[in-house]
Order: sequence, then structure tokens, then C-alpha cells
Amino acid sequence: MLTLKRVLLPVLLLVLFLPAYSQQDRTVDSLKKVVATSADARVKVEAMDILCRMLMNINLQEAEDYGNRMILLAEESRDRKLMINAYLANGLRCSYFAGRKDYAQRSIGYYNKALEIAVKNEYQEKIAIAQMRLSATYLAVLDKDNALKFASQAFSIINNLEDDSLKAEAYKTYGNVYLARNEKKLALQYYLDALRVAEDAENDRMIRDCYLSLAGFYSAIEDYDKAIDYRTLALKKLDASPDGRTPYQKTVALAAIGDLYAAKKSTDIAIGYYNRSLAMADSFKLTNLKVLGYQSLLNQYIRMDQPAKALEFFNSAAGQNLKDYFSRLGFSPIINEAYGVIYTDLGLYDSARINYNKAAPYFEKEASEIQRMNFYALWANFYQKTGDLNKAIEYFLKVKTISETNGLIESAELAAKHLDSLYTRTANYQLASQYNSIYYKLSPRKKNWHRWRRLMCSIAWKKKRRKGRKKK
Repeated sequence: MLTLKRVLLPVLLLVLFLPAYSQQDRTVDSLKKVVATSADARVKVEAMDILCRMLMNINLQEAEDYGNRMILLAEESRDRKLMINAYLANGLRCSYFAGRKDYAQRSIGYYNKALEIAVKNEYQEKIAIAQMRLSATYLAVLDKDNALKFASQAFSIINNLEDDSLKAEAYKTYGNVYLARNEKKLALQYYLDALRVAEDAENDRMIRDCYLSLAGFYSAIEDYDKAIDYRTLALKKLDASPDGRTPYQKTVALAAIGDLYAAKKSTDIAIGYYNRSLAMADSFKLTNLKVLGYQSLLNQYIRMDQPAKALEFFNSAAGQNLKDYFSRLGFSPIINEAYGVIYTDLGLYDSARINYNKAAPYFEKEASEIQRMNFYALWANFYQKTGDLNKAIEYFLKVKTISETNGLIESAELAAKHLDSLYTRTANYQLASQYNSIYYKLSPRKKNWHRWRRLMCSIAWKKKRRKGRKKK
């Protein structure tokens, strides 16, 4: 959803998917040792899979080197399943940066190569995995038709396999696609189907993943209390089957719960969760993961309309760590975007303009559609505050076009609302009236909000009741 009060998020989402362990540096060194000393191609590929994905959070060139070495080793082995795994691993690591066009296309290319080998050798399970990965990546770049196509193809295969884990994943993939297509009733049904499969299998990891999907669903429909419920259940599930990733996952979970409290305007509770996330990352020496807490605190100060505090934080040692993280991964323009937002709110328009102009080439040429749309919205807000209403209109029109092209109804609604106001201020009452009509046409969900909530709760209750009867 479009927002004028949040920055840095698109890239930082990558840390949610990276494999991580406590004592990350030691784990990297250990994996490098396995790669250097093992004579078993399978062992080396498995180690390089984890290693190249971990390095996406540390050193992109090293990640690239190990990813290429993994493919070469797998190809030389002529083991078809090993080759598929190598291409899938490279597709996954590139998908972490799906916010950049080049990485998204490379991810799709690797997945298609894995799919091609799997189809030729009739490895049904691998075909389905590649198709679900393709669905997720296409969804990240807002290609909802291809996302649905690959989700459907994967589901038709998995439906004939005796694999509960893949079946739950297929239901969640469908849920993600239908949520993106604004078919929320179908999305919830598929998420609940995934949870049913996981609960029947009595698999704590699968159940936890389903809770996370349901938390995402309820956050998307702005039922933040319900989202917090599921996030909390997922957090508790971590203690049921702890492993080397548990400290990492708990650190991420605390920051995510903080974001949900921030969304429902419970500021003090949100900041408390962010500080707990930072403390846990610090205690387990998860240095890179502290960027989640830093980002969340920065966004919180911006949301609270405290730009002076946001600037102080961004220029502090913690803020410098955040900026170093982005610079190391080649995302300096996102730092400029953040400064642009802060300086705009402070009324330091010359400084804001300089930073927005520095950031613009990246967002216009390299960023994904949704990143570009969010940048245009922030830039339009800048022009609106400086009194350049024609420029503000120009960029909100771009926001509206991208939103409508990609079915982002809420973003199109917000753009129409701003355009109504801007055209009124420029005395163009005909266009103001036109965008006022568009705004109210796009926002019937607000009028039917309580009915929609009851519908969602009813679906969840009926599913639970059917499950209870089945057990009896």
C-alpha cells in the first residue's frame, strides 16, 4: 500500500528471507571451510547454497562468485537434481532483491532453467517447487497473471503428491496471489486450508509459517489486532522447535510485531518491541539484523511527525550503521530518498530537492514498479509542500497510472484523493470533480468495512468449526 510516511522498507525486506544463524561470521567461515575441503559435490552445493544466500546480506560480489561456482560444480557433476538445486538456489538469492529489475529478471531466468531441467527429467516435485518460486517472483514484480498461472500449475502437480509440506506451501502461494489480486475471501480460504494441512501434519514449522501468512493477510486488510495475534502465535511456535536460526527469527518477529503496533498508533508499545529486537540482535551478535530495528525506529519518528528526531537518529551512530548497510549493498539512492522525506518534513526544501534529484535516476531506471510508485508519491508530496502544484499533479498522475496498471486499488484511491485536492487548489474544478468521483468510486470498501470484517471472521469461524467436527 502507498504511504507518505515510511522509507527504506523495499530493500530491507530482503533480510526477512535470508538464512541466518547466531554468530553469523563464524557460520560463513565454517561454510567456506566445507566448500574448500569437502570432496562430495552434494555437500559442497548444499554449503554454497546457504553461503551465497547469507552473503547477499554481507558482500554481493562474493555471493555472486559462490553462486556461479555452485552452478559450475553442479553442471560438471551431471547430476540433474543437483543442477536443479543449484539453479533454484541462485534464483532464490536473486529474488531477495526483486525490488531491482535486473535481479528480478535474473531470478526468473534461474528458476526457468531449473524448471526446464525438471520437466525434461520428469521430476514432479522439483517442477512444482520451481513453479511456486516463479509465482512468488512474478508477484513481487506485480505480474499477477503469470503469478496465478504458475501457482495453478504447481497446485495441479502437488495435489497428486503425498507431501504435506508442499501442499501447505501451494495453498499459501494461492493465498498470496489472490490477496494481491484483491480477492480477499479466496485468499483467506487458501491460507486457512494451508493451516489445516499443517495442523493435521502436526508440524510446528509449517504451522508457524501459516500463522505468518495469516498475520500478513490481516495486516493487509488493516485488522492489526488479529495480525498481532497471529504474529504472537508464530513467535511462541519458535520455542517448540528451536534451531540455529531461532535467535534470528525471534529478532525479526519482534520488529514485525512492533510495526503492527505502529500501524495501529500504539507508539510506546511499538518502540518497546523495536528496542527488544535490537537488544536480541545485539546479544546474539546479529549485527546486520539490527538494521531492521534501526529502520523501524526511523520510520516511527517519521510517522509521529517528528522529523527533527528522525534526522538526529539518522545522523547518529545507529543511523550510520543503517546507511553503511545500504551503501555496502549498492543502494545509496535509498539513503537520499530517506533524507528527502526528512528534509521535506523539516521544511528544508533545498536540501530535500538535492536528495530527491540524486535518488531519482535509480528509482526511474532500476527500481521495481512499486518502488518507483512510492518514490513518485514522496516526490509529489515534496512539490505539494513547496507550492509547485503542477509538479505535484504530474507525479500523483504517475502514481495513479502505475497503481491502476497493477491493480493497486488503495494506492490509486490515495492518488485520486490528492489530485482532487490539488486540482481544487489550482481552480480546475472540472478535473477536481472528476477525481473526486474517482476517489469515491475506488473507496466503497470504507463504507462496507464492518460488513467485510464480519465476513472474514465468519469464514475463519466456519473453517474452525468444520475442523472441530471432523476431529470428533
